[in-house]
Order: sequence, then structure tokens, then C-alpha cells
Amino acid sequence: MPFPTMTRLLPLLMLAGLAAELASIILVGNLLGVGPTLLLLFGGGILGFALIRSAGLGIAAALRSPVQGSTLEKGVAGKAVARVLAGLFFLIPGFLSDVFGLLLLLPPVRSWLGAKLPFASFSAGRPSSRRYETVIDAEAVEVVGEILPPEPRPRRDGQEGDGR
Repeated sequence: MPFPTMTRLLPLLMLAGLAAELASIILVGNLLGVGPTLLLLFGGGILGFALIRSAGLGIAAALRSPVQGSTLEKGVAGKAVARVLAGLFFLIPGFLSDVFGLLLLLPPVRSWLGAKLPFASFSAGRPSSRRYETVIDAEAVEVVGEILPPEPRPRRDGQEGDGR
């Protein structure tokens, strides 16, 4: 069963990722020095926060747009998810995760991810005129009291009946 094996490996994978991030910080710190390394880490955090915020605002606008008349557009949700994931990768301290975040910002990778995600989202657009072509005019009538069945119509041969 692959699922229990994966749950056993997950802590080890997280520990390996943490060690790789720490090693990348040490390597960049040795190459650039402490000050520039801290500035890069801080800048990555700010960039990650900005990416998540802009993706959130884009998703909020897409959710508001159906009320204002919109069209269904595929791939927009996947691109927003890619921006959020890139932002999360930039928020993780280290430079290895920043490389994955940069990859998610590349348009071919975002388009690929948008095509692979099984959902679509709404985006603002001009409403189609075809949507408002059919107008049904109706009037409501309130009936108060008891409704009686219709009186039987006389038949052609003189007997009572419904006339069919």
C-alpha cells in the first residue's frame, strides 16, 4: 500500500528539505556575506507576501465578477494557485525553495499548472447579449377561496358529459 509508506516518509522528506534549505543559506552566506544574505532572505519574504496578496485579490475579484456579469474562463484558477504556491515558497526561509518559487512564476509553468488543475474560475468579462434575448412577461394572480371544478358540458347527443 503506497499511502502508509508515504506517510512514513513524509517526516524524513521534511527533514531533508529543512537540511537543504539550511545548507543553501550557509552556502550563500559564505559566498556573499551575512548582510546581503539576510537582505535576500528578507526580500524573499516580502516578495512571497506580495505574491500571496495579489493572488488573493485576483481570486476575490474573480469571485465577485459573476454577480456583475462574467464569462467562465479556464486556467485562471490554476494561475492564481501557482502564484500562491510561489508566494509560499518565497516565504520559506532558504534559497532552494526560492528556486521553486521562481519556477512557478514562469509563464509556461503557470500555464501547464493551469491546464492540469481540474477546476475553472470566473473572471470578469463583458456579458454576452445572447444571455438576455428571451424575456418572459407574466402576471401573478392571487386566488382566494375555494376552487370549484368546471361544470360538465353537454354532449352532442343530448346526454351530460364532458363533451369529448
